[in-house]
Amino acid sequence: MTCTRRDFLRRTTIGAGLAAPLAQTLAFSRVARAQGDKHGGTLRISATFGLSTISPVAHISGAEWMATRWLYNNLTRLSVKREVVPDLAESWAASDGGRVWIFKLRRGVQFHIGREVVADDAVATMQTILDPKTASPYRGEIGPIERVDAIDKYAVRFTLRAPFADFPAMMTLPVARIVAREGLGDLKALAAKEFGSGPFRLREFVPGDRVTVERFPGYYRSGLPYLDAVTLKIFPEPTTELTAFKGKETDMIWDVSPDLFSQVAGTAGAEAMAVPGGTFANVILPSDKPPFNDSRVREALKYTVDRAKLLAAIHGSHGELANDHPVSSAYAFYSQLPLRTPDLGKATSLLREAGHGGGVSFKISVAGSPPIREQTAVILKEMARPAGFNIEVEVLPYDRYLAQVWNKGVPYVGFYATRPTADTILMKLYHPKEGLDEGRWAPSHAEAVRMLEQARETLDVAQRRRLYAQFQKVTRDDGPFIIPFFRNELSGKWAYVRDFRLNASNFEMDLEEVWLTADAPRKKA
Repeated sequence: MTCTRRDFLRRTTIGAGLAAPLAQTLAFSRVARAQGDKHGGTLRISATFGLSTISPVAHISGAEWMATRWLYNNLTRLSVKREVVPDLAESWAASDGGRVWIFKLRRGVQFHIGREVVADDAVATMQTILDPKTASPYRGEIGPIERVDAIDKYAVRFTLRAPFADFPAMMTLPVARIVAREGLGDLKALAAKEFGSGPFRLREFVPGDRVTVERFPGYYRSGLPYLDAVTLKIFPEPTTELTAFKGKETDMIWDVSPDLFSQVAGTAGAEAMAVPGGTFANVILPSDKPPFNDSRVREALKYTVDRAKLLAAIHGSHGELANDHPVSSAYAFYSQLPLRTPDLGKATSLLREAGHGGGVSFKISVAGSPPIREQTAVILKEMARPAGFNIEVEVLPYDRYLAQVWNKGVPYVGFYATRPTADTILMKLYHPKEGLDEGRWAPSHAEAVRMLEQARETLDVAQRRRLYAQFQKVTRDDGPFIIPFFRNELSGKWAYVRDFRLNASNFEMDLEEVWLTADAPRKKA
Protein backbone atom coordinates (compact mmCIF):
# COMPACT_ATOMS: atom_id res chain seq x y z
CA MET A 1 0.00 0.00 0.00
CA THR A 2 1.30 3.42 -0.91
CA CYS A 3 1.11 6.12 1.76
CA THR A 4 0.94 9.64 0.39
CA ARG A 5 2.22 12.72 2.23
CA ARG A 6 -1.40 13.82 2.71
CA ASP A 7 -2.33 10.40 4.18
CA PHE A 8 0.64 10.51 6.52
CA LEU A 9 -0.25 13.95 7.85
CA ARG A 10 -3.89 13.01 8.26
CA ARG A 11 -3.17 9.74 10.09
CA THR A 12 -0.60 10.94 12.60
CA THR A 13 -1.15 13.05 15.67
CA ILE A 14 1.74 15.26 14.69
CA GLY A 15 0.03 15.76 11.33
CA ALA A 16 -3.13 16.91 13.04
CA GLY A 17 -1.18 19.59 14.86
CA LEU A 18 0.87 20.73 11.89
CA ALA A 19 -1.51 20.48 8.94
CA ALA A 20 -3.14 23.89 9.42
CA PRO A 21 0.11 25.79 10.11
CA LEU A 22 1.78 24.03 7.19
CA ALA A 23 -1.08 24.96 4.86
CA GLN A 24 -0.80 28.57 6.01
CA THR A 25 2.95 28.52 5.44
CA LEU A 26 2.56 27.11 1.94
CA ALA A 27 -0.16 29.67 1.13
CA PHE A 28 2.03 32.51 2.39
CA SER A 29 4.90 31.19 0.29
CA ARG A 30 2.71 31.26 -2.82
CA VAL A 31 1.64 34.86 -2.06
CA ALA A 32 5.24 35.87 -1.40
CA ARG A 33 6.34 34.34 -4.70
CA ALA A 34 3.50 36.13 -6.50
CA GLN A 35 4.48 39.43 -4.94
CA GLY A 36 8.12 38.79 -5.65
CA ASP A 37 7.24 38.17 -9.29
CA LYS A 38 6.09 41.77 -9.53
CA HIS A 39 9.66 43.00 -9.31
CA GLY A 40 11.91 43.21 -12.31
CA GLY A 41 11.85 43.90 -16.01
CA THR A 42 12.06 46.86 -18.35
CA LEU A 43 8.93 48.67 -19.54
CA ARG A 44 9.26 50.18 -23.02
CA ILE A 45 6.98 53.13 -23.84
CA SER A 46 6.67 55.05 -27.10
CA ALA A 47 5.71 58.62 -27.99
CA THR A 48 5.81 60.55 -31.26
CA PHE A 49 7.38 63.87 -30.34
CA GLY A 50 8.86 66.16 -27.71
CA LEU A 51 11.93 64.86 -25.88
CA SER A 52 14.44 67.68 -26.09
CA THR A 53 15.16 68.19 -22.39
CA ILE A 54 14.70 66.57 -18.99
CA SER A 55 14.98 69.83 -17.10
CA PRO A 56 11.89 70.36 -14.90
CA VAL A 57 12.30 74.12 -15.04
CA ALA A 58 12.44 74.20 -18.86
CA HIS A 59 10.44 71.26 -20.25
CA ILE A 60 7.31 71.97 -22.29
CA SER A 61 6.03 68.74 -23.87
CA GLY A 62 4.01 65.83 -22.52
CA ALA A 63 6.82 63.35 -23.17
CA GLU A 64 9.26 65.52 -21.21
CA TRP A 65 6.78 65.95 -18.36
CA MET A 66 6.31 62.20 -18.28
CA ALA A 67 10.06 61.53 -18.05
CA THR A 68 10.59 64.00 -15.22
CA ARG A 69 7.61 62.47 -13.39
CA TRP A 70 9.73 59.32 -13.01
CA LEU A 71 12.91 61.15 -11.98
CA TYR A 72 11.53 63.73 -9.55
CA ASN A 73 8.90 64.27 -6.89
CA ASN A 74 6.60 67.22 -6.25
CA LEU A 75 5.33 68.53 -2.94
CA THR A 76 1.92 67.09 -3.91
CA ARG A 77 0.69 64.77 -6.65
CA LEU A 78 -2.51 64.32 -8.63
CA SER A 79 -4.25 60.96 -8.28
CA VAL A 80 -6.13 59.21 -11.09
CA LYS A 81 -9.29 60.47 -9.37
CA ARG A 82 -7.90 64.02 -9.86
CA GLU A 83 -7.46 64.50 -6.13
CA VAL A 84 -4.48 66.30 -4.61
CA VAL A 85 -2.59 63.84 -2.41
CA PRO A 86 0.74 63.98 -0.49
CA ASP A 87 4.10 63.41 -2.17
CA LEU A 88 7.20 65.05 -0.66
CA ALA A 89 4.86 67.04 1.58
CA GLU A 90 2.95 64.90 4.06
CA SER A 91 0.57 67.73 5.00
CA TRP A 92 -0.27 71.36 4.21
CA ALA A 93 -2.44 74.13 5.64
CA ALA A 94 -3.57 77.64 4.72
CA SER A 95 -3.75 80.83 6.75
CA ASP A 96 -4.50 84.50 6.12
CA GLY A 97 -7.54 83.57 4.02
CA GLY A 98 -5.54 81.41 1.63
CA ARG A 99 -2.68 83.86 1.14
CA VAL A 100 -0.15 81.83 3.17
CA TRP A 101 0.41 78.08 2.71
CA ILE A 102 2.73 75.91 4.80
CA PHE A 103 3.86 72.47 3.56
CA LYS A 104 5.47 70.02 5.97
CA LEU A 105 7.91 67.60 4.36
CA ARG A 106 8.39 63.90 4.94
CA ARG A 107 11.57 63.16 6.84
CA GLY A 108 14.22 60.86 5.45
CA VAL A 109 13.40 61.15 1.73
CA GLN A 110 16.62 60.77 -0.26
CA PHE A 111 17.83 62.42 -3.44
CA HIS A 112 19.57 60.17 -5.94
CA ILE A 113 22.80 62.04 -5.17
CA GLY A 114 22.72 60.59 -1.67
CA ARG A 115 21.39 63.20 0.73
CA GLU A 116 18.07 64.05 2.35
CA VAL A 117 15.42 66.25 0.76
CA VAL A 118 14.94 69.33 2.95
CA ALA A 119 13.00 72.57 2.84
CA ASP A 120 15.92 74.51 1.40
CA ASP A 121 15.70 72.40 -1.78
CA ALA A 122 12.05 73.29 -2.27
CA VAL A 123 12.82 76.96 -1.64
CA ALA A 124 15.74 76.97 -4.09
CA THR A 125 13.67 75.20 -6.75
CA MET A 126 10.79 77.66 -6.49
CA GLN A 127 13.09 80.67 -6.47
CA THR A 128 14.79 79.40 -9.62
CA ILE A 129 11.47 78.87 -11.39
CA LEU A 130 10.23 82.33 -10.40
CA ASP A 131 13.44 84.14 -11.40
CA PRO A 132 12.70 85.93 -14.72
CA LYS A 133 16.29 85.22 -15.80
CA THR A 134 15.49 81.50 -15.78
CA ALA A 135 12.71 82.08 -18.33
CA SER A 136 10.87 78.99 -17.14
CA PRO A 137 8.01 78.70 -19.66
CA TYR A 138 5.43 77.55 -17.11
CA ARG A 139 6.39 79.63 -14.09
CA GLY A 140 3.10 81.54 -14.28
CA GLU A 141 1.12 78.35 -13.68
CA ILE A 142 2.36 77.71 -10.13
CA GLY A 143 0.52 80.71 -8.75
CA PRO A 144 1.06 84.29 -7.57
CA ILE A 145 3.99 83.53 -5.28
CA GLU A 146 5.42 86.60 -3.58
CA ARG A 147 7.91 84.85 -1.32
CA VAL A 148 8.95 81.32 -0.38
CA ASP A 149 11.05 80.49 2.67
CA ALA A 150 12.02 77.62 4.95
CA ILE A 151 10.50 77.84 8.41
CA ASP A 152 12.70 74.97 9.54
CA LYS A 153 14.42 71.96 7.97
CA TYR A 154 11.13 70.29 7.05
CA ALA A 155 8.62 73.14 6.59
CA VAL A 156 8.18 75.42 3.55
CA ARG A 157 6.09 78.59 3.67
CA PHE A 158 4.63 80.21 0.56
CA THR A 159 3.40 83.78 0.85
CA LEU A 160 1.22 84.72 -2.11
CA ARG A 161 0.37 88.10 -3.58
CA ALA A 162 -3.30 87.21 -3.24
CA PRO A 163 -5.31 84.33 -1.78
CA PHE A 164 -5.35 81.22 -3.95
CA ALA A 165 -7.74 78.38 -3.12
CA ASP A 166 -6.18 75.88 -5.54
CA PHE A 167 -2.57 76.44 -4.57
CA PRO A 168 -1.84 72.85 -3.34
CA ALA A 169 -2.96 71.59 -6.76
CA MET A 170 -0.41 73.84 -8.45
CA MET A 171 2.34 71.98 -6.64
CA THR A 172 1.42 68.88 -8.69
CA LEU A 173 2.41 70.57 -11.96
CA PRO A 174 5.41 69.35 -13.97
CA VAL A 175 7.18 72.69 -13.52
CA ALA A 176 6.99 72.25 -9.72
CA ARG A 177 9.26 69.18 -9.54
CA ILE A 178 11.67 69.58 -6.61
CA VAL A 179 15.32 69.70 -7.71
CA ALA A 180 18.28 69.24 -5.37
CA ARG A 181 20.09 72.54 -4.82
CA GLU A 182 23.25 71.13 -6.39
CA GLY A 183 21.48 70.83 -9.73
CA LEU A 184 20.29 74.42 -9.91
CA GLY A 185 23.69 76.01 -10.33
CA ASP A 186 23.99 75.04 -13.99
CA LEU A 187 20.59 75.08 -15.70
CA LYS A 188 22.10 74.28 -19.08
CA ALA A 189 23.53 71.04 -17.69
CA LEU A 190 20.18 70.26 -16.03
CA ALA A 191 18.75 69.69 -19.50
CA ALA A 192 20.59 66.36 -19.71
CA LYS A 193 21.26 65.49 -16.05
CA GLU A 194 18.92 64.87 -13.14
CA PHE A 195 18.96 65.79 -9.46
CA GLY A 196 15.73 64.20 -8.32
CA SER A 197 14.33 61.95 -5.63
CA GLY A 198 11.81 60.06 -7.78
CA PRO A 199 11.18 56.34 -8.10
CA PHE A 200 13.71 56.08 -10.93
CA ARG A 201 17.12 57.58 -11.61
CA LEU A 202 18.65 58.45 -14.97
CA ARG A 203 20.55 55.81 -16.91
CA GLU A 204 20.66 57.35 -20.39
CA PHE A 205 19.26 60.37 -22.23
CA VAL A 206 19.56 60.90 -25.99
CA PRO A 207 17.73 64.14 -26.85
CA GLY A 208 15.04 63.67 -29.46
CA ASP A 209 15.34 59.88 -29.38
CA ARG A 210 15.04 58.17 -25.98
CA VAL A 211 15.43 58.31 -22.25
CA THR A 212 16.04 55.30 -19.99
CA VAL A 213 15.60 55.37 -16.23
CA GLU A 214 16.37 52.66 -13.67
CA ARG A 215 14.90 51.74 -10.30
CA PHE A 216 16.10 53.88 -7.39
CA PRO A 217 16.56 51.45 -4.47
CA GLY A 218 16.41 54.23 -1.90
CA TYR A 219 12.94 55.48 -2.89
CA TYR A 220 10.84 56.62 0.06
CA ARG A 221 7.97 54.25 -0.78
CA SER A 222 9.57 51.04 0.44
CA GLY A 223 9.48 48.16 -2.05
CA LEU A 224 8.60 50.40 -4.99
CA PRO A 225 8.87 50.72 -7.89
CA TYR A 226 8.49 47.16 -9.11
CA LEU A 227 10.12 47.78 -12.50
CA ASP A 228 13.89 47.61 -12.90
CA ALA A 229 13.88 50.16 -15.71
CA VAL A 230 11.74 52.18 -18.12
CA THR A 231 12.63 53.37 -21.62
CA LEU A 232 10.70 56.10 -23.40
CA LYS A 233 11.39 55.99 -27.14
CA ILE A 234 10.38 58.55 -29.78
CA PHE A 235 8.82 57.28 -33.04
CA PRO A 236 8.08 60.38 -35.15
CA GLU A 237 5.66 58.44 -37.40
CA PRO A 238 2.56 56.98 -35.69
CA THR A 239 2.40 54.08 -38.16
CA THR A 240 5.98 53.11 -37.31
CA GLU A 241 5.11 53.43 -33.65
CA LEU A 242 2.18 51.02 -34.09
CA THR A 243 4.35 48.55 -36.03
CA ALA A 244 6.87 48.55 -33.19
CA PHE A 245 4.07 47.95 -30.70
CA LYS A 246 2.55 45.09 -32.66
CA GLY A 247 5.99 43.51 -32.95
CA LYS A 248 6.40 43.82 -29.17
CA GLU A 249 9.40 46.10 -29.59
CA THR A 250 7.47 48.34 -27.20
CA ASP A 251 5.04 47.49 -24.42
CA MET A 252 2.94 50.64 -24.31
CA ILE A 253 1.95 53.51 -26.60
CA TRP A 254 1.59 56.65 -24.50
CA ASP A 255 -0.71 58.62 -26.82
CA VAL A 256 -2.44 56.59 -29.52
CA SER A 257 -3.73 58.51 -32.52
CA PRO A 258 -7.47 57.85 -33.01
CA ASP A 259 -7.06 56.34 -36.48
CA LEU A 260 -4.78 53.68 -34.95
CA PHE A 261 -6.75 53.18 -31.74
CA SER A 262 -9.07 50.62 -33.31
CA GLN A 263 -6.04 48.66 -34.52
CA VAL A 264 -4.69 48.51 -30.99
CA ALA A 265 -8.11 47.41 -29.74
CA GLY A 266 -8.26 44.69 -32.38
CA THR A 267 -4.83 43.25 -31.64
CA ALA A 268 -4.98 40.00 -29.69
CA GLY A 269 -3.37 40.38 -26.28
CA ALA A 270 -3.38 44.19 -26.42
CA GLU A 271 -5.55 46.56 -24.41
CA ALA A 272 -6.85 49.88 -25.75
CA MET A 273 -7.40 52.40 -22.94
CA ALA A 274 -9.45 55.62 -22.99
CA VAL A 275 -10.37 58.21 -20.39
CA PRO A 276 -12.25 61.54 -20.78
CA GLY A 277 -10.07 64.58 -20.28
CA GLY A 278 -9.55 68.21 -21.14
CA THR A 279 -6.90 68.04 -23.87
CA PHE A 280 -7.60 70.25 -26.89
CA ALA A 281 -6.24 72.04 -29.92
CA ASN A 282 -7.05 75.75 -30.03
CA VAL A 283 -7.05 78.05 -33.03
CA ILE A 284 -5.57 81.35 -31.84
CA LEU A 285 -7.19 84.47 -33.32
CA PRO A 286 -5.05 87.42 -32.12
CA SER A 287 -7.45 90.07 -30.87
CA ASP A 288 -5.03 92.99 -30.93
CA LYS A 289 -4.70 93.36 -34.70
CA PRO A 290 -6.85 93.09 -37.85
CA PRO A 291 -8.87 91.23 -38.81
CA PHE A 292 -9.50 89.52 -35.47
CA ASN A 293 -9.51 92.67 -33.34
CA ASP A 294 -13.13 92.87 -34.52
CA SER A 295 -15.15 90.41 -32.44
CA ARG A 296 -17.60 89.99 -35.33
CA VAL A 297 -14.85 88.42 -37.47
CA ARG A 298 -13.91 86.03 -34.66
CA GLU A 299 -17.55 85.11 -34.18
CA ALA A 300 -18.07 84.64 -37.91
CA LEU A 301 -15.23 82.13 -38.09
CA LYS A 302 -16.60 80.24 -35.07
CA TYR A 303 -19.98 79.91 -36.81
CA THR A 304 -18.34 78.04 -39.71
CA VAL A 305 -17.22 75.16 -37.48
CA ASP A 306 -19.16 71.91 -37.41
CA ARG A 307 -17.79 70.60 -34.13
CA ALA A 308 -19.27 67.11 -34.31
CA LYS A 309 -17.84 66.54 -37.80
CA LEU A 310 -14.46 67.92 -36.72
CA LEU A 311 -14.34 65.56 -33.72
CA ALA A 312 -15.38 62.58 -35.85
CA ALA A 313 -12.81 63.37 -38.55
CA ILE A 314 -9.88 64.02 -36.22
CA HIS A 315 -10.45 61.91 -33.14
CA GLY A 316 -12.98 59.30 -34.23
CA SER A 317 -15.68 60.78 -31.95
CA HIS A 318 -13.56 59.86 -28.91
CA GLY A 319 -14.20 63.07 -27.04
CA GLU A 320 -16.53 65.86 -25.96
CA LEU A 321 -17.75 68.83 -28.01
CA ALA A 322 -16.37 72.16 -26.80
CA ASN A 323 -17.62 75.74 -26.76
CA ASP A 324 -14.52 77.80 -27.60
CA HIS A 325 -13.31 77.94 -23.99
CA PRO A 326 -10.84 75.47 -22.40
CA VAL A 327 -12.94 74.06 -19.52
CA SER A 328 -14.22 70.52 -20.13
CA SER A 329 -16.53 68.46 -17.97
CA ALA A 330 -13.41 66.85 -16.45
CA TYR A 331 -13.02 69.97 -14.29
CA ALA A 332 -14.93 70.69 -11.09
CA PHE A 333 -16.03 74.17 -12.25
CA TYR A 334 -17.30 73.22 -15.69
CA SER A 335 -20.45 75.11 -16.69
CA GLN A 336 -22.75 73.63 -19.32
CA LEU A 337 -23.70 76.22 -21.95
CA PRO A 338 -25.69 75.97 -25.19
CA LEU A 339 -23.39 74.71 -27.90
CA ARG A 340 -22.67 76.99 -30.84
CA THR A 341 -23.83 75.19 -34.00
CA PRO A 342 -22.63 75.89 -37.56
CA ASP A 343 -24.47 78.69 -39.40
CA LEU A 344 -22.81 79.83 -42.62
CA GLY A 345 -25.49 82.45 -43.21
CA LYS A 346 -24.79 84.01 -39.84
CA ALA A 347 -21.05 83.89 -40.53
CA THR A 348 -21.43 85.66 -43.88
CA SER A 349 -23.70 88.30 -42.35
CA LEU A 350 -21.22 89.02 -39.55
CA LEU A 351 -18.38 89.47 -42.06
CA ARG A 352 -20.46 91.98 -44.03
CA GLU A 353 -21.28 93.90 -40.86
CA ALA A 354 -17.55 94.04 -40.09
CA GLY A 355 -16.82 95.51 -43.54
CA HIS A 356 -15.47 92.29 -45.05
CA GLY A 357 -18.13 91.56 -47.64
CA GLY A 358 -15.41 90.44 -50.01
CA GLY A 359 -14.11 87.89 -47.53
CA VAL A 360 -11.07 87.58 -45.24
CA SER A 361 -7.69 86.04 -46.07
CA PHE A 362 -5.12 85.00 -43.47
CA LYS A 363 -2.49 82.37 -42.71
CA ILE A 364 -2.58 79.78 -39.92
CA SER A 365 0.75 78.24 -38.91
CA VAL A 366 0.91 74.80 -37.33
CA ALA A 367 3.51 72.34 -36.10
CA GLY A 368 3.63 69.01 -37.88
CA SER A 369 3.15 67.18 -34.59
CA PRO A 370 0.98 66.16 -32.97
CA PRO A 371 -1.19 65.61 -36.09
CA ILE A 372 -4.24 67.24 -34.47
CA ARG A 373 -2.76 70.71 -35.14
CA GLU A 374 -2.52 70.30 -38.91
CA GLN A 375 -5.78 68.33 -39.10
CA THR A 376 -7.67 71.10 -37.29
CA ALA A 377 -6.29 73.81 -39.57
CA VAL A 378 -6.92 71.93 -42.82
CA ILE A 379 -10.50 71.02 -41.95
CA LEU A 380 -11.23 74.54 -40.68
CA LYS A 381 -9.94 75.91 -43.98
CA GLU A 382 -12.53 73.89 -45.90
CA MET A 383 -15.38 74.56 -43.46
CA ALA A 384 -14.76 78.32 -43.49
CA ARG A 385 -14.32 78.73 -47.26
CA PRO A 386 -18.07 78.98 -48.15
CA ALA A 387 -18.51 81.88 -45.70
CA GLY A 388 -15.75 83.91 -47.36
CA PHE A 389 -12.63 82.93 -45.40
CA ASN A 390 -9.54 82.17 -47.47
CA ILE A 391 -7.10 80.39 -45.14
CA GLU A 392 -3.51 79.43 -45.97
CA VAL A 393 -2.16 76.60 -43.81
CA GLU A 394 1.58 76.63 -43.14
CA VAL A 395 3.07 73.44 -41.64
CA LEU A 396 6.38 73.83 -39.79
CA PRO A 397 8.79 71.50 -37.99
CA TYR A 398 8.07 71.49 -34.26
CA ASP A 399 11.26 73.31 -33.23
CA ARG A 400 10.75 76.05 -35.83
CA TYR A 401 7.11 76.40 -34.79
CA LEU A 402 8.18 76.98 -31.18
CA ALA A 403 10.84 79.50 -32.15
CA GLN A 404 8.90 81.50 -34.75
CA VAL A 405 5.17 81.06 -34.16
CA TRP A 406 4.11 79.90 -30.70
CA ASN A 407 2.88 82.84 -28.59
CA LYS A 408 4.15 85.37 -31.12
CA GLY A 409 0.78 87.08 -31.67
CA VAL A 410 -0.05 85.43 -35.02
CA PRO A 411 -2.81 82.96 -35.96
CA TYR A 412 -1.77 79.37 -35.23
CA VAL A 413 -3.02 76.13 -33.72
CA GLY A 414 -1.94 75.39 -30.16
CA PHE A 415 -2.25 72.20 -28.18
CA TYR A 416 -2.82 71.83 -24.44
CA ALA A 417 -3.06 68.84 -22.14
CA THR A 418 -5.47 68.48 -19.23
CA ARG A 419 -4.42 70.54 -16.23
CA PRO A 420 -5.07 69.85 -12.52
CA THR A 421 -7.75 72.55 -12.22
CA ALA A 422 -9.82 74.88 -14.39
CA ASP A 423 -7.91 77.82 -12.91
CA THR A 424 -4.63 76.46 -14.27
CA ILE A 425 -5.66 76.38 -17.91
CA LEU A 426 -7.74 79.58 -17.75
CA MET A 427 -4.94 81.63 -16.23
CA LYS A 428 -2.48 80.08 -18.66
CA LEU A 429 -4.41 81.15 -21.73
CA TYR A 430 -6.02 84.43 -20.71
CA HIS A 431 -4.07 86.19 -17.96
CA PRO A 432 -1.51 88.80 -19.08
CA LYS A 433 0.85 88.35 -16.10
CA GLU A 434 0.24 84.92 -14.60
CA GLY A 435 -0.13 83.34 -18.05
CA LEU A 436 0.41 83.94 -21.76
CA ASP A 437 -2.66 85.93 -22.82
CA GLU A 438 -2.18 83.81 -25.91
CA GLY A 439 -4.96 85.52 -27.86
CA ARG A 440 -3.78 89.04 -26.89
CA TRP A 441 -7.28 89.49 -25.46
CA ALA A 442 -6.69 90.68 -21.91
CA PRO A 443 -6.06 94.42 -22.53
CA SER A 444 -9.52 94.87 -24.05
CA HIS A 445 -11.23 92.63 -21.48
CA ALA A 446 -9.93 93.79 -18.12
CA GLU A 447 -13.24 93.08 -16.38
CA ALA A 448 -13.16 89.43 -17.48
CA VAL A 449 -9.55 89.06 -16.34
CA ARG A 450 -10.50 90.45 -12.94
CA MET A 451 -13.28 87.86 -12.80
CA LEU A 452 -10.63 85.14 -13.12
CA GLU A 453 -8.58 86.69 -10.33
CA GLN A 454 -11.58 86.85 -8.02
CA ALA A 455 -12.46 83.22 -8.73
CA ARG A 456 -9.04 81.98 -7.64
CA GLU A 457 -8.88 84.25 -4.60
CA THR A 458 -12.11 83.31 -2.83
CA LEU A 459 -12.40 80.20 -0.69
CA ASP A 460 -16.19 80.27 -1.14
CA VAL A 461 -16.90 77.36 -3.51
CA ALA A 462 -20.33 78.64 -4.59
CA GLN A 463 -18.90 82.05 -5.45
CA ARG A 464 -16.06 80.45 -7.39
CA ARG A 465 -18.55 78.39 -9.36
CA ARG A 466 -20.56 81.51 -10.30
CA LEU A 467 -17.47 83.41 -11.40
CA TYR A 468 -16.07 80.59 -13.48
CA ALA A 469 -19.47 80.07 -15.13
CA GLN A 470 -19.63 83.76 -16.06
CA PHE A 471 -16.10 83.66 -17.47
CA GLN A 472 -16.86 80.60 -19.59
CA LYS A 473 -19.87 82.39 -21.09
CA VAL A 474 -17.86 85.54 -21.87
CA THR A 475 -15.11 83.58 -23.58
CA ARG A 476 -17.56 81.41 -25.51
CA ASP A 477 -19.26 84.54 -26.88
CA ASP A 478 -16.30 86.87 -27.35
CA GLY A 479 -13.08 84.95 -26.75
CA PRO A 480 -9.96 84.77 -28.96
CA PHE A 481 -9.98 81.00 -29.55
CA ILE A 482 -11.77 78.36 -31.51
CA ILE A 483 -11.80 75.23 -29.34
CA PRO A 484 -14.04 72.73 -31.13
CA PHE A 485 -13.67 69.64 -28.91
CA PHE A 486 -11.86 67.99 -26.04
CA ARG A 487 -10.30 64.70 -26.93
CA ASN A 488 -10.33 61.57 -24.81
CA GLU A 489 -6.89 60.36 -23.78
CA LEU A 490 -6.12 57.20 -25.74
CA SER A 491 -3.33 54.76 -24.89
CA GLY A 492 -2.48 51.17 -25.60
CA LYS A 493 -0.59 48.45 -23.77
CA TRP A 494 -0.04 44.72 -23.81
CA ALA A 495 -1.95 42.68 -21.25
CA TYR A 496 1.28 41.63 -19.56
CA VAL A 497 1.65 45.23 -18.30
CA ARG A 498 -0.31 45.21 -15.05
CA ASP A 499 -1.79 47.81 -12.68
CA PHE A 500 -1.36 50.79 -14.99
CA ARG A 501 -4.11 53.41 -14.63
CA LEU A 502 -4.54 56.07 -17.29
CA ASN A 503 -4.86 59.60 -15.93
CA ALA A 504 -6.93 62.33 -17.61
CA SER A 505 -3.68 64.29 -17.38
CA ASN A 506 -1.98 61.57 -19.39
CA PHE A 507 1.53 62.90 -18.77
CA GLU A 508 0.95 61.99 -15.11
CA MET A 509 2.15 58.47 -15.87
CA ASP A 510 2.58 56.91 -12.44
CA LEU A 511 4.63 53.72 -12.84
CA GLU A 512 5.46 53.05 -9.21
CA GLU A 513 3.07 50.10 -8.86
CA VAL A 514 3.14 48.91 -12.48
CA TRP A 515 4.61 45.45 -13.02
CA LEU A 516 5.22 42.93 -15.77
CA THR A 517 4.01 39.34 -15.83
CA ALA A 518 6.47 36.52 -16.42
CA ASP A 519 5.66 36.35 -20.16
CA ALA A 520 6.64 39.98 -20.82
CA PRO A 521 9.47 40.22 -23.41
CA ARG A 522 11.73 42.22 -21.09
CA LYS A 523 10.70 40.78 -17.73
CA LYS A 524 14.35 39.91 -17.14
CA ALA A 525 16.36 42.87 -18.33
